[in-house]
Amino acid sequence: MRKLWMTLLVATSVIALAGCARLPVGAPAAMQSTGAETITVTGYGEANGDPDVLTVEVGVSVSSTDISQAVASSNTTIERITGALGELGIDENDVQTTGFNVWPEDIYSPATGSPTGEKNYRVDSTLRVKVRQVDQAGAVLEAVIKNGANNIYGMTFGVQDTASLASQARTAAIADARVRAAQLAKELGVTLGEVQKAAEVSGGPIYPAYAAMGLGGGGEVPVAPGQITVSISVEVTFGVTR
Repeated sequence: MRKLWMTLLVATSVIALAGCARLPVGAPAAMQSTGAETITVTGYGEANGDPDVLTVEVGVSVSSTDISQAVASSNTTIERITGALGELGIDENDVQTTGFNVWPEDIYSPATGSPTGEKNYRVDSTLRVKVRQVDQAGAVLEAVIKNGANNIYGMTFGVQDTASLASQARTAAIADARVRAAQLAKELGVTLGEVQKAAEVSGGPIYPAYAAMGLGGGGEVPVAPGQITVSISVEVTFGVTR
């Protein structure tokens, strides 16, 4: 009986080892012969649209040897600018103060190049303006410049509601994933099956259109709004059969 138990134990061990040998270490999970075979791909999609909002930074910079005069001059100019924006129909909630800085600057002698001991005071004020009718962009720029703005910073066009563009980009990404999967299946000699799982890897960045503007000459400032781009990536796993 002891001999019989030893014989059975040896036989069982051999069978177990044989079973392990059928699953080599490092076999790719996507194409295992003993389980569900799959192909996973990442699809990319983009959608473009016309911008419907403009954001622009408007700056006023003044200086004076009298700090009170410098601040008063800056405030008066800002008031003229906001008044002009109001006349164009820009809502006061779409005009925001984003900067107000005051600092002293040394005055240097033209003859010696040395500080005279006197100070000049610089005042910089900045407004962020949101223009919800992009065809007003040129008129807005003309108005703020005429009323004393001497710095125009970043001008960025955007889309207030990106959901429609995101939906278009997602559809394109899924279509791209199907094309990639079909090509892989063909090259691997397998038949592409149904979708097993899918996930949106990332809602890609929204690429804003930066305005190209010309400040030469008179009249309304010409502005080219360009287009907005939304990109999305999706990861899709398809079943395959040999």
